[in-house]
Amino acid sequence: MSFHRVVVAFDGSHESEAALALGLRLRDPADGVLTLACVVTGQRWHVGPHVRRPDAPVPEEIALMFADARATMIPSGVHVRQRAPVAPSPARGLTELAERENADLIVVGSSRHGEASRVRLERTAGRLLQGASCAVAIAPGALRETEDFRHVGIAFDGSPEAQAALHAGYEIAARCGAAVTLLWALPALGDPLGREARLHADEALDAAADAAPAAVNPRTLLLHGEPGDVIRRASDGIVDLLVTGSRGYGPMHRALLGSVSESLAEGSPHPVLVLPRRPAPAAGRPAPTLEAMETR
Repeated sequence: MSFHRVVVAFDGSHESEAALALGLRLRDPADGVLTLACVVTGQRWHVGPHVRRPDAPVPEEIALMFADARATMIPSGVHVRQRAPVAPSPARGLTELAERENADLIVVGSSRHGEASRVRLERTAGRLLQGASCAVAIAPGALRETEDFRHVGIAFDGSPEAQAALHAGYEIAARCGAAVTLLWALPALGDPLGREARLHADEALDAAADAAPAAVNPRTLLLHGEPGDVIRRASDGIVDLLVTGSRGYGPMHRALLGSVSESLAEGSPHPVLVLPRRPAPAAGRPAPTLEAMETR
């Protein structure tokens, strides 16, 4: 999937450079707009240097940092915006900016603490996974690749959230000419429930594979165990992007439903793209099928 309006959290650190590299790979190559965002933490009503309107000019030191990134990392011809929103926290600033600019993707880097080659979730990324209304992508700190993805993994379990991930993963793979693996994890169940669950999973995986675009030839992989753990291990060293859905709509829903996407991201050696659940259809309208979504 190519994203048209991409917000990249950028503060000049190595981790934010990884986020920028990932944002460039995910943006629509034809008309994607990249917004470099450095959140200034504070309150707008405070008297002092943090008192600025949302559309105020970017402070000079941040503008210089953005200019360096544009000169060294961003190819010519890419449409770039610069923003330095003021907010109590980076997560809130990024979320409000994404909503204000109708962004369809926020890209953040990993925590500065921990192994640079693997994703380490920090507070900002975790809060974005809880509350962002658009997709969220998280880059390992050492990521610098800018070429097309070679192998896309899609965490799939037949749910509406997984259908959104499937649709996005197929679009990305078709654009890049990438291989695709669909990964379904089943918890340990005794027979006959185990047999029924395996049969259902096999049928759903086959249907999802059959729905792939003509240019995509996915393989399916049925795993057993805790989804976050077994899918992350099976993807390690094979995929260079893992796509998953998220059921989280804020802290209350995340506490019950949003842990798998975080578990897939934590410790991952590859970028993880988390798709929000598609809006529920209006009353009286049937939910769109994957085939219908492919024609949009």
